[in-house]
Amino acid sequence: METSRVKPGFNGVGAGLDGSSRRGGYMGGVGAPAAGGGGRGAPVDACGVALRVFVLAATLVSAVVMGVDRQTRTIQITLADTLPPLQVPVTAKWSFSSAFVYFVVANAMVCLFSAAALAACRRRGAVVPVMVGDLLALALLFSAVGAAAEFGILGERGNSHVRWAKVCNVYGAFCERAMAAVIVSLLAAFANLVMLMLTILAIHKHSSYY
Repeated sequence: METSRVKPGFNGVGAGLDGSSRRGGYMGGVGAPAAGGGGRGAPVDACGVALRVFVLAATLVSAVVMGVDRQTRTIQITLADTLPPLQVPVTAKWSFSSAFVYFVVANAMVCLFSAAALAACRRRGAVVPVMVGDLLALALLFSAVGAAAEFGILGERGNSHVRWAKVCNVYGAFCERAMAAVIVSLLAAFANLVMLMLTILAIHKHSSYY
């Protein structure tokens, strides 16, 4: 007589991995909570929490560094050869660039979301919103980094085709702080990517039938 083969976890027999255990795995838990615990909170993975804290801190630093970035230099303007040059103070500020404004807003939004996700990391009902938010945060960070980096390269090298002069040779400190903010935000984006990859692997591990 042929014995029926039922794969563990397919109908809940033998594995004990139902929907709640998979949800717990996404929020950082290794397995289902112990029987009789009576708590609704899911176990928290230290690695996931550490990555999320890093994303929160890095995006906060990036937004603050870029948000306070400004530099004033005195530029000499010659109106005529017979007249002495004029000394005109000119200020470079992050708000003068739409790319930098988008960068600050995107990092601030991801920072606020990371704080909210940390507060809700033990709630099973927050699994789907947190997952969707992580995907949106990843897209925001990479798009903001790309926009700010492109504007920074333009300021560093200029564009001879449209006769845009480079400005980082004049506003060196401004460009250095902006580049530092972009690098920190890029690290936060990669940390968010690693966190999502670990999450996907955890969900696959807890829902695999093989």
